Amino acid sequence: MFSRLDNYILKAFIPTFFMCLLIISGIYIVVDLLQKLGEFVDMGGEAFGTGIRYYAYLFPVIIFQFFPAVTLIAMGVVLVKLSRNREILAMQVAGISLYRILLPVFIVSVVMSFASFGDQEWLIPRFAEKLETLRQTSFDDNIQKNLLLDDKENNALLRVWRYGKKTQRMQSVFILARYENRKKKFTLSAEEGRWLGNNKWLLAKVVKHVYDERGRWIAPVQQIDSLEFESMITPMELGKIKLDPSLLSFEQLKELCKTEPDNPRNSLLFHSRISYTLTHFVLLLLGIPLVVGFERLSKNLFLRVGLCVLICGIFYSLTFVCSNLGTTGMLHPILAAWLPTIIFGSVGLLFFDMMNM
Repeated sequence: MFSRLDNYILKAFIPTFFMCLLIISGIYIVVDLLQKLGEFVDMGGEAFGTGIRYYAYLFPVIIFQFFPAVTLIAMGVVLVKLSRNREILAMQVAGISLYRILLPVFIVSVVMSFASFGDQEWLIPRFAEKLETLRQTSFDDNIQKNLLLDDKENNALLRVWRYGKKTQRMQSVFILARYENRKKKFTLSAEEGRWLGNNKWLLAKVVKHVYDERGRWIAPVQQIDSLEFESMITPMELGKIKLDPSLLSFEQLKELCKTEPDNPRNSLLFHSRISYTLTHFVLLLLGIPLVVGFERLSKNLFLRVGLCVLICGIFYSLTFVCSNLGTTGMLHPILAAWLPTIIFGSVGLLFFDMMNM
């Protein structure tokens, strides 16, 4: 069982964790609410009920996304308090190593990792359909965002950042066409796409890259003002309410990978789900040395907590970049899913080994 020392640290951590969770979730909800303020005003008397349902369905998603960051920030606050009060120094003078002091920290991270996994596996999928339907029918204003579709007829993948159902216009379009051997044939990046009918889209301000059958790039880069692209992806297909794969459980993602093996986003999400379970440990390995491990850094309270926030920001930014590269086929999905964890984990282990224990 836990010793008196472990109980002392856990009693300090648990209230701090929930306080940080409420603050970060509250900030996220307020920002999201301000972005949707126009839609809520248009709803009139239904706005309150719709808002309550929407954020109730969304809250498990927020928790899953920010659990590792909240764990690091809360642990950083607790360790900062212990360090400022010289309690960590007193423990070390009593012969307790920093590794032993930090043991309950990592036990908590294991519990948080399991809690995060359970949230994604059982809670989020339960409300996924209701959340997605409410999101697309009440707030998108006939706008679909971040769509990824597989045009099997033309052996191409289309990623559309924003699609207007009324105008039938796509914004920020990326198209990856492939040879029969699955190698890249060409890629198209367009600022806009407009439906012409007869299975054709008119793309504007296009950048085209061409590849040979071995997947090697063929110079030069082609810049085209407008280009007609033939596709079986029609406005009707783009306008359908689709369940976001990121809301699916692990088993559902596994089945989706089998039914759509050529869609790199599914494979990326599947492997990201596995790598994400290590995020708590990775962030702690980086954050703890910056909070208590280096004497020069440990003198400034705001610097230490600020560094924890900065670490989280850099990690999530790198994850976002790798996800985009993996989704568009520029990076292998497995590598895209694991690269942030590998990079931050390696640096974290180095920092942890350099600590003054």
